[in-house]
Amino acid sequence: MDLTFIEKPKGADRDCFVYTAHSGLDLHSLATLHSNVMWDQFGCDNDRSGDISDVYAPHTTHVLTMIEGEVVAGVELVAYSALGLPINSWAEVGGMLRGNGRIVQCRRPVVRDGFRNKPLPELPFGAIGSLVKGCLQWSVLNDIHHVVVDVVDRDAAQFLGRIGFVPVIGTELSAGGQTLELRVSELVSRSFRSTNPYFRYLMEFDESVQVEIPRRPSVTLSTFETCSRGTTQCPS
Repeated sequence: MDLTFIEKPKGADRDCFVYTAHSGLDLHSLATLHSNVMWDQFGCDNDRSGDISDVYAPHTTHVLTMIEGEVVAGVELVAYSALGLPINSWAEVGGMLRGNGRIVQCRRPVVRDGFRNKPLPELPFGAIGSLVKGCLQWSVLNDIHHVVVDVVDRDAAQFLGRIGFVPVIGTELSAGGQTLELRVSELVSRSFRSTNPYFRYLMEFDESVQVEIPRRPSVTLSTFETCSRGTTQCPS
């Protein structure tokens, strides 16, 4: 039995695909999506006025869904660093998860109207399903153990609960939202513990998913402290 692993290359000439942003045009397209909505898919305020000074930017990966040449959905994955995370309940999250350090926060999901759950031949569970798949595969490739989110919208909280998110101990859903966490291994294991086609879809080979392992220079807290005083150039 030949068990040699040969990674199959994925072609970029597709009508629909999920990928990690790698250009200014990608980020501009995502910003345009955000400019058209007041709240993101988690029900959080979508004010992006502070993006220029966002100290988490060097630790952020953007996962996008493109359909026929246009970005129709996107989400941010903020990796844990010396800065912590922009999560509302950092005290509770930090005390429980800080030890392993392999944490990301998923935030600011946005989807163009009409594409949220619209099935397409290459995206059978719509744009939301494709973002979950892209984020999951990126997390596995980057050895991420936990994903945390701030959620305000109750329907979004119920959806996240159905795929394995649970409330962080010490938080509860209120008008100000709630913090949920997911063990990546829990969601991965559902693909072989359930016959639900959605969980199979998340883990199966898919030429439409083209996420990459980021390669960035290391950035320290002292770098940002100096940057905030305006005495040196912020990392990009």
